[in-house]
Amino acid sequence: MSPDVNRPDGDYSAVPAHRFNGAPLEPVGDPLLAGVGPGAWAARADIPDMHEGHAKIVPLRVAADHGVSTRDTDPRGLTVFGADGQAAGQVTDLWIDRCEMLFRYIEVQVPAGTRVLLPIAFSVIRRNQVEVNAVYARHFAAVPALRNPNQVTKLEEEKISAYYG
Repeated sequence: MSPDVNRPDGDYSAVPAHRFNGAPLEPVGDPLLAGVGPGAWAARADIPDMHEGHAKIVPLRVAADHGVSTRDTDPRGLTVFGADGQAAGQVTDLWIDRCEMLFRYIEVQVPAGTRVLLPIAFSVIRRNQVEVNAVYARHFAAVPALRNPNQVTKLEEEKISAYYG
């Protein structure tokens, strides 16, 4: 099966590596955002994952009845460091999956003032900082953004995870 250059989302930036049918697509521009290669993602529905009429994954500011255990480090307010050891931003919130009762994302405010999501699996939370080995600090500014600051769609989740992965 050859790559589908007319895939429905059309939101990728790539060219065939060779002239023959079935040649792999090579990213053009930022490979973390190209939609193919290292930053490839699937075209999931651009709607939030829902349960009983509510978004499953939301920040703690929305799910005020949830919180961080007193036995764990609450990373809110801690500095996030990229793989280069440089400060990438500051943790502003945690995003919880209300059905699974676990944290899925760390919300990071980058120096430009925008907030981006960091999948919790890509982080190491220490008492005094959060470390990320997947990307450098400068890469946080280009993490795919959310349309709604209080919910994430399946497609947004896919693109965010692909960016770090």
